[in-house]
Amino acid sequence: MDKLISVIMPCFNEKKEFFKVAVDSVLNQTYKNLELIIVLDNPKNEILKNIALDYVKKDNRIKFYVNDKNLGLVNNLNHAITLAKGEIIGRLDADDIASKNRFEEQIKYIEEYDIVSSNFAFISEEGNIIRHRVFPSEFINVKRYLLNNADCMYHTTWLIKKEVYYKLNFYRNIGPFEDYDFLLRALKQGFKLFNNKEELNFVRVNPVGISITNKVLQHLGSEYIREHADEIERITKEDIDSYLNSEIGKKHAEAYKKFSCITSKFYSSKNTTEFYLRLLKYGWYIALFNYYGRKKIINKFKI
Repeated sequence: MDKLISVIMPCFNEKKEFFKVAVDSVLNQTYKNLELIIVLDNPKNEILKNIALDYVKKDNRIKFYVNDKNLGLVNNLNHAITLAKGEIIGRLDADDIASKNRFEEQIKYIEEYDIVSSNFAFISEEGNIIRHRVFPSEFINVKRYLLNNADCMYHTTWLIKKEVYYKLNFYRNIGPFEDYDFLLRALKQGFKLFNNKEELNFVRVNPVGISITNKVLQHLGSEYIREHADEIERITKEDIDSYLNSEIGKKHAEAYKKFSCITSKFYSSKNTTEFYLRLLKYGWYIALFNYYGRKKIINKFKI
């Protein structure tokens, strides 16, 4: 298959060295028929702007755009999709790394499936592997995981037919779980999903990245839309806000804050060994005494 893949890479305030590695990982793919669409959502970031412009001069496959004002991630992603010329869209965050054969391997499945992701590894800021992430592969198992447990198709690893975005009316501005919302809506509309068993992406963990408030919103919002997946198109941001402000929502938020504070210690590890040592040190507490720790274990037995 030699279809054009449009790789969309939104950026905002990433470190310049991470940005360069991300861009290079796309340009050095074994699959050559691609374009890289970089959209800078921070017009004041002259550093990333100048780096991107230098790349444009070196490789005509790069298309670079700067938004006049900050649109936010969802609007920026939707804007980038409209700029894509390819029938197939690839995703990569501006501080992650695609393995050299990622798109060559993923595109093998894009005729049979509508959205293809892959297994991946979390890496530290230094580039060391912290944890390998392995999820279900076949559609029936991916579907079961998405509906009963959590998102198992990490956003930055997606390869997707562009027509799916248009049929689902793009991402919704519903909260910091737009990708999970999109997958659940895709399932309901009958699209087929697949997760490549190979580890084709390296996802950089930013220990001071997402705030605890956004982590809580991300998790509880994801939980809410999963539990209402049958009527997901009717769910609004106001519905989720109402849940979060309810008594049970506040109770769950406090439990998840504690859970997140502990698990953040795992992902601030510098390598795999340190990750598992911290898991042994702190994991027993959340497994025994935290609502979300216990729930996570129970969900594992459902899958």
